[in-house]
Amino acid sequence: MLAFSNARMSHGRLADRMAWVLERPHRPAPQAPARAPYRLFPPRRQKAASEHLYFEVRPLAGAGGRQLLQYGFVDDRGTVVLSVVGESTLPCTVPSCALDEDLAVAPMDADWLRMLVGSVCRGASLVAFHKVLQGGLLPPGALESADSVECAWRRYVRLARRRGTFDRGEPLTLDDALEATGIGAVGAPDAALRALGVRELWAWMDRVE
Repeated sequence: MLAFSNARMSHGRLADRMAWVLERPHRPAPQAPARAPYRLFPPRRQKAASEHLYFEVRPLAGAGGRQLLQYGFVDDRGTVVLSVVGESTLPCTVPSCALDEDLAVAPMDADWLRMLVGSVCRGASLVAFHKVLQGGLLPPGALESADSVECAWRRYVRLARRRGTFDRGEPLTLDDALEATGIGAVGAPDAALRALGVRELWAWMDRVE
């Protein structure tokens, strides 16, 4: 009898508790703050303030009188960033322009060449042996998109004058400068190899200045 009475009492308490839960004011659960939709960004290579891209442009004359240019870009680690031959709308005004060379692949057309070289130059610190001559051979807009353009020839001449090793009577080419510093001439017309030579000369000047 006592057990039945306790059970009935427990049931009554449970019913009262359920009634209280159901009748109390409902408070919505706190919502997490809305998150902005996830966006994908293209990877961006972080560059040190002293990092450069060294470049050389090699004029070629293609079959049928087409003007072709080979572009070579090299970074501070000696990695060839770009080596490509493309068709240009620029006239061949360089005396050393090679004639009718056989190419292993078809040259890139002028529009694609402009986009490709422009993307490499954008935001870069460029270095060429002859800033004006080499920069003038870049596709339209490429030079303007770079952060800076430095001249290895001008820097070398300043350094050579201070060291008393500059001869005004002799023309100064990249190979001349590399020979004078003991690095050794490139000895090849390939634009990527010559860009590597510009990098070696610039690194040597960093060490001796």
